[in-house]
Amino acid sequence: MGREIKVPSDWNAEVQKNIDRFAFTFQSQTDVTIAQRIYERLLELRELSEDAFEQDPDGAGESYRLRAELDDLIVRAQREIDSLGTI
Repeated sequence: MGREIKVPSDWNAEVQKNIDRFAFTFQSQTDVTIAQRIYERLLELRELSEDAFEQDPDGAGESYRLRAELDDLIVRAQREIDSLGTI
């Protein structure tokens, strides 16, 4: 709980950027290395939001608008990567 949260200056924009990157990777390139890096970043972003919700649920609820989209994307990303047999 005493850990400092380093939130990207615009968390929602960071999530949206990774949503777009993930879609591009699997629709255009199927580059597994890039997809895994993006997936790891998505997990980091989710951890940031979880920490923020523990510290200030009301403030985090207002700040982290794309939280549900992030959770959905993490599930889709894991499914995609698993189907390639890389993790």
